[in-house]
Amino acid sequence: MVREPQYRNMSSKSLVIIVTYNSSQFIENCLKSVALQTYKDWQLILVDNDSTDDTVKRIRSFRNQSIVLDGYNFKNICLKRNIGFSGAVNYVAFNTAKITGKKIDFKYLVLLNPDIYLLPDALENLVATFDPVRQVGDHDIGVAGGLILEYEENIIQHKRGKVTTNFITYHEGVGEKYKGLAADMERPILGSDYVTGAFFATPFSLFINAGGFDRGYRPVYFEELDYCLKLREAGWRIVSNMNAGCRHFEGASVKKFSNRFYHNYHKNRLRCALLNIALTDLLRLFIPAELRWLRNGATRDQVTALLYAYFINCLFILLNLAVKIKNHFILSRIELK
Repeated sequence: MVREPQYRNMSSKSLVIIVTYNSSQFIENCLKSVALQTYKDWQLILVDNDSTDDTVKRIRSFRNQSIVLDGYNFKNICLKRNIGFSGAVNYVAFNTAKITGKKIDFKYLVLLNPDIYLLPDALENLVATFDPVRQVGDHDIGVAGGLILEYEENIIQHKRGKVTTNFITYHEGVGEKYKGLAADMERPILGSDYVTGAFFATPFSLFINAGGFDRGYRPVYFEELDYCLKLREAGWRIVSNMNAGCRHFEGASVKKFSNRFYHNYHKNRLRCALLNIALTDLLRLFIPAELRWLRNGATRDQVTALLYAYFINCLFILLNLAVKIKNHFILSRIELK
């Protein structure tokens, strides 16, 4: 029997979404870490993207043993086909009343990867980022992430998300030895280019007004960067809270640096660049940076994925231009007043 602390009421209600796909190796530890959180004012919804392993069986087994997860705060949805990460998140966020059977005015949306293991106060500190009274946050914070460590070692995997001129993403702080907050961090809140969807929070109403994630980034990668860039353009801040910590087994669903990884990564990287930078900057900044990276940074095993990425984005250039125009109107809805 899994024993967890009893509920403690908080002032804010959070919707926590975990999207699973063949996540049986990690999902029970992830659920355990959510159940053990000091922050309890959440509704947890898992959506499984048609897993072929025993992920769903393990979720149900954990639910049956838990005294914290119940019919009120926990729902598990099993999709009959894989609709991608952004599609699964949007499905839940825009259908919460239908899924839960009740209307809940959520204040925050929190996304967790199934291969995340939260430190005990992670959710409490993460949502507190948006509260200038309880934390050092500000009213204009649109997205918050946190400190991510390796799954089994005190090695930093991610402090904050950064992106280069040609939209190559990377994690600042990767590989550094973690010695504790006081030793490593002078400031708890760090400005960030983007927040990884593995450990991600945003005001729920802001996510809805922004139209959620762009489903064109299927099956995965760059949906969170696209969302953060739109919010930054509208005046919102993107930050990483070093007081909110977790552990992450990177690449559990899609093995990092595999052919499948490069295929999805570069296709969506180019799309994100086309949608989020002006044509003048595309010619003046992106293309020269891309050519330099191809000469000095790209590895031979990425050639096929890159050729496909260039081809598919040229093929759908008109569709992407239409999305770019649509995004212009989205910005007017989410512009910070």
